[in-house]
Amino acid sequence: MKAAAVILVLLSAITSRLSAHGPGKESDFAGRRVLFIGVDGCRADALQAAMERGLAPQLKGMCESEMGLFTRKFYAGGELGATTHQPTVSGPGWSSLLTGVWADQHGVTNNRFIGGRFQTYAHFMRRIKEVKPRAFCASFADWPPIHDFIADGSRLGDADFLDVKFTRTPDAARHFVDNPEKDIEVRDAALDTLSSGNPDVMFVYFGQVDEVGHGAIDSRASFSPDSSLYLNAISHVDSHIGELLRAMRARPQFKDENWLVLITTDHGGRGNSHGGDSEEERNIWLAAHGADLPREKLQQQPTPQTALVPMIYQHLGIQSRPEWTPAPPVAKKPEPTPSK
Repeated sequence: MKAAAVILVLLSAITSRLSAHGPGKESDFAGRRVLFIGVDGCRADALQAAMERGLAPQLKGMCESEMGLFTRKFYAGGELGATTHQPTVSGPGWSSLLTGVWADQHGVTNNRFIGGRFQTYAHFMRRIKEVKPRAFCASFADWPPIHDFIADGSRLGDADFLDVKFTRTPDAARHFVDNPEKDIEVRDAALDTLSSGNPDVMFVYFGQVDEVGHGAIDSRASFSPDSSLYLNAISHVDSHIGELLRAMRARPQFKDENWLVLITTDHGGRGNSHGGDSEEERNIWLAAHGADLPREKLQQQPTPQTALVPMIYQHLGIQSRPEWTPAPPVAKKPEPTPSK
């Protein structure tokens, strides 16, 4: 009798765990879901080289599948010579990717986030929660400003719109040598949510490629398709991406779910730095998978990194509201200097 009771308890726990995730179409978005993955500082031609040399088989396989695509017509940095022009660094880059607007609106022009206007131009997951308060939104990152400034800066009061907010902090005092390990922790936490949770939208950020490009982990590396250390970092993150994709496909009702997968970067680089307007810094990429992607447009036309948030809204069936992206504030003219 005791053995039978134990078996019943175990079966109940397993059934509860399986039913907790993947209800197929039974969601606020009729089964439409989003997996958004960010690979910091991953130069476009280096990623293409990694795929061609067999170092990024997971991304290559996804992009070459029936519903996949890969394009290098994405760009960071805003429009040259226009008010949207912004530096190709992580602060403005991830702010643009997560809000869908350039720095003339979100206000971030550096990695200190001074002047950020996230209450007005909020993180896209806050907007999702405004429309569907019961939606499950999760974010995982090992660059803390993504949560400390962009996500927390978008909160209304103390109310957190993220159901899961997993942050890991690499050790700056050790020149970020532990960033690859922090990426693994981020991956594992995201895998747990995919496997045992019921996410509608997930954002997963990996930081090691950028740190390797900077030479922080190994001074011999650089942002270049000719740097084996840089390509190896891309390969490591590719393996993490593969595990996330496998976990997504292993969900018990995956066949009834409609996932949009978007994978991109915030900027490129040259030498050991970035921030300028060179093609190597501004030219980025998009790897994607989904049934309703605007494939022809994405592969043929230059597309700004700010286009991802509207694509997410469209996939989820959310109508963007005018108050979410008001016109940027008018810059104040300097007061005239009094004549002597």
